[in-house]
Amino acid sequence: MEADLDQPASDGEFLSEGLAANGWAASSDSMQPMNPKVMSSSAARATGDSTRRFIRTADLRFRVKDAVEATYAIEELIARFGGFVEHTQLSSHVDNRYTTPVSADSVLETTRFTVVNQATLRVPVARLDTALKSLARFVDFLDHRTVKADDVKLMLLANRMTQRRVARHTERMEEAIDEQGKKLRDVVEAQESVLRRQEQADEALLSNARLEDRIAFSTITLDIYQRQSVRHEMLANERNIERYEPGFFSKLGTALAEGWRMLLRFVLFLAGNWSIILLVAGVFLLLRRLFRAKQPS
Repeated sequence: MEADLDQPASDGEFLSEGLAANGWAASSDSMQPMNPKVMSSSAARATGDSTRRFIRTADLRFRVKDAVEATYAIEELIARFGGFVEHTQLSSHVDNRYTTPVSADSVLETTRFTVVNQATLRVPVARLDTALKSLARFVDFLDHRTVKADDVKLMLLANRMTQRRVARHTERMEEAIDEQGKKLRDVVEAQESVLRRQEQADEALLSNARLEDRIAFSTITLDIYQRQSVRHEMLANERNIERYEPGFFSKLGTALAEGWRMLLRFVLFLAGNWSIILLVAGVFLLLRRLFRAKQPS
């Protein structure tokens, strides 16, 4: 089965089908696919050597055209390879933010940000090399690619030896408790010692289980990002409105203009009410003459 998975033809068909399903066909004008060999490594290829047990890992950082679209496409590809996403964090890092005054009551906020995604992917070890080659299609600029194969055969052996050693010790302790344990205190202390030994055996068992899991499923640590983006937004300028108040001469000119407009309005008022003004003036003159006629000479 492993040999079938590593056949170049079948991997190429599998990869092309997965990319096309996610809109990342190799012929897309928006991409400049990197040579898949750059992402590959002999450390990522599963071998038939039964004398070694390898934990294979890959650490990648590269730039993509669109971090959001690439994230979804990569997650879908990993699922198609029989793997899964262990962790993913898609976020926008604000690189710079500043405001530019554009009027007395408005400012333009400029935000420069970078969309990034940090993810931990798990794929079957037989598919690791193919998965790495598939990621080359998303690379716009490669920062680094690190692939490791750590031989944990001796670590597995050490854990098994610990299990056997603890099992023998526990068996002897239990026999001693049954045969020689007389006092309750001695029995309790012996049983606590047995319990601690059993915990050591369980930890060795769990350690081997974790190692076996990491051997069967390789880990890809992914750090992708896109080019810096810019966002502009017009905002109300509420804090610095005093800075845009007109100066003295500007205020003086405004006041003179307003006074002239008031004078014109007054003249128009008089022109529009001349009959009333004439009547009031006539009454005033008549009353004045009558008042003077009544005064004694």
